[in-house]
Amino acid sequence: MNRLQVLDLGRMRVDRTLLVADAAPGAVDIPVAAYAVSHPGGLLLFDTGCHPLAMGPTGRWAPAFQAAYPWSGDDACHLTAALAARGLAPDDFSDVVLSHLHSDHAGCVEFFGRARLIVHADELAAARQAAAAGEAEGGYCPADIARWHGLHWRPVARDAPDFDLAPGVRVLNLGSGHAAGMLALLVRLAGAGAVILASDAAYCAANFAPAFRRPGFLRDPAGSDRTVRRLARLAGQTGARVWFGHDADQFATLRRAADDWYA
Repeated sequence: MNRLQVLDLGRMRVDRTLLVADAAPGAVDIPVAAYAVSHPGGLLLFDTGCHPLAMGPTGRWAPAFQAAYPWSGDDACHLTAALAARGLAPDDFSDVVLSHLHSDHAGCVEFFGRARLIVHADELAAARQAAAAGEAEGGYCPADIARWHGLHWRPVARDAPDFDLAPGVRVLNLGSGHAAGMLALLVRLAGAGAVILASDAAYCAANFAPAFRRPGFLRDPAGSDRTVRRLARLAGQTGARVWFGHDADQFATLRRAADDWYA
């Protein structure tokens, strides 16, 4: 039986126009999250949040990025602490599925030295290229990426079909849109029903059906439009709920206690 748990990894402050391009400007706090999935074959993690050393004068994030997207949260919001509160550690996970490699989703990759790191091949190439150029723009963090050597990457090719990691746990190959290559996860739960972890393929409900209001940051707008429509069709076909990447209103409704799993 599959189970799914929400890990609350703090907040980032952004302008509303990042989430919805035509929104009225103004600061808003958005959630950062990861998701643990327990299945009969083991444990997997979807995304890893920000690195604990992201912020501050000696933080990994560039000063301009810190100023534009400040992260806040107490020590309990760091991934390793959130896992420890659940009796878990990075080495307990056989797989980590990375929706993409921006610093608020892949900041703690380096802790998973024993896991398979499943990521879109185009996204891995884009992140490495940005790091090689020393670029802190585009959402990637060179200081994080510099610590990825020796990890067990499992790139998903651009034309690869969706695939199952376990019965009822399916990796969705979304392609380019928000980033160079996006993955999502469809998790079927016996009691709670199916959930699509969309990550930043749709920041929030306003980006999704029926509105399809574009966010303010997109690498490939046409690809993003295709992805949103694809996820809307899949949700209709499967009856799945779509959990968005940074929707504060939706996130407030999700159960996040350390002993509370969706099953």
